[in-house]
Amino acid sequence: MDNEQFIKVFLDNYNRIFNYTGGQDLQLMHSLACKYTIANKQFSGVVLHKIIEQFTEDRRHPLPFRLDYKNEYKLAFHLLQQGDVDMAMSRLIENDRLLEQAKFRGSQHRLLAALFLQPGDLEHAKRAKHLYEEMNKTQRLLTSKADIPYVVCLTKNPHVQPREQARAIVQYYRELKRSQFSIGNPLQALAQILTMPRPEYDQILVQSVINIKEELRRCEIKVKKFHYPYIAILALASGKNSKISEISFLYNQLIEQKIFKGAKEYALAAAIQKVASDELEMQKLLELPYFQHFKDFTDLYQLIDFNLDIGMFFPSGTSDFTDFFN
Repeated sequence: MDNEQFIKVFLDNYNRIFNYTGGQDLQLMHSLACKYTIANKQFSGVVLHKIIEQFTEDRRHPLPFRLDYKNEYKLAFHLLQQGDVDMAMSRLIENDRLLEQAKFRGSQHRLLAALFLQPGDLEHAKRAKHLYEEMNKTQRLLTSKADIPYVVCLTKNPHVQPREQARAIVQYYRELKRSQFSIGNPLQALAQILTMPRPEYDQILVQSVINIKEELRRCEIKVKKFHYPYIAILALASGKNSKISEISFLYNQLIEQKIFKGAKEYALAAAIQKVASDELEMQKLLELPYFQHFKDFTDLYQLIDFNLDIGMFFPSGTSDFTDFFN
């Protein structure tokens, strides 16, 4: 859809969400509106509520851990996208058991990571644990439970080498830190995402990320730590053509809307997601580089959004303090 259609559908979804939720949570409303709009769907609170009831009240599918209400909505949308909600719930619970077998400790993070595990694949769970342990060796205090969903997403390829991938993550992190990216968990997420298509370090990707941030700054768009993972996806999706002019144009259209008053950071996140999704869809249709990772990128959007509500993008205290001295 073009920008005008995107904005129209976004506003319609946002207003529906506002009316259903009472407008109490700005981040949740923008998150759901963006999800539904990019998926070209119309928000229905009744449908989401029925799904939430399935995993909070139905004894056939008891979740091992209770999610906060924001992530209940987001999980419901994720399950809705799977088509058969009952089957998706069963798969989620079984995958969580596999992650437990791989020695991941129980938490909301592990449950959300189970969404991205290859169904019934214990070897995938073990690869994810291996990568997590390697990351913990190299960035011990920066690595936390919030990284569990990421390591699951990053180890879908059975041929990945966790040790080399962990080294690449550290190298991306340190190189971007030198280029004035703020330290902490969002930068760690950015570095991790860059290893998704290829686990080897790639200086071209680093330069692409730096260029995107600088071009946004020249367009007078403020980039926050919140945006780092989205920038990583954009760098992977767009290659040398950063699409900044398209993002800037849509961003400026969005901030003219009343719902983005005092919420410009969400406007930039929405613009990046829309432009990157369009680019990935085109690559998928034309079978260009990265098209085979289209579903993985879609999963990453979901993953980034989940982690907004369980600590990934808020100050990480000790990890940031210790990283400063590293």
